[in-house]
Amino acid sequence: MKNVLIKLMLLVMSVSFLASCSSHNTQSQNTGIGAVTGAVVGGLAGSLVGSGAGQVAAIAVGAIAGGVIGGYIGHSMDSSDNTKMSQAMTNNPPHKTSHWKNKKTHMTYNITPTSNTMAYNGNSTCRKYTATAISSNGQRHTTKGIACLQSDGSWQTVRS
Repeated sequence: MKNVLIKLMLLVMSVSFLASCSSHNTQSQNTGIGAVTGAVVGGLAGSLVGSGAGQVAAIAVGAIAGGVIGGYIGHSMDSSDNTKMSQAMTNNPPHKTSHWKNKKTHMTYNITPTSNTMAYNGNSTCRKYTATAISSNGQRHTTKGIACLQSDGSWQTVRS
């Protein structure tokens, strides 16, 4: 059960992290993307707990907690972070990590493409990656997955 919840939270972070990679998104849009993704995954996590009225309560609590956590991660990224993330996914060779610290949010980010460009589910421009966000208090959130380049130039996670 704990393992399933950890995987679901990593999914929230992964989707929030890369879905907000569009250089066209504002911080407000990133917060919304993270919050919605977190709420959905949190609700799914809650549905795995208990049964009956207890399960309904767990779904509600999971959705709220997921929304808050996802919103926080999405909010922590601004357009400069999104640009750096997209540049790393587009330009870095496999296993070359890009690191940066956002002076406004005090978040530190690492993104490492872990494969060459490959085809995945009908998209010809996808890459495996590992991404880490580190808060100013040292909390570390690491995700791994596959992201694909979208027509607008953003990278979107398609598998975590």
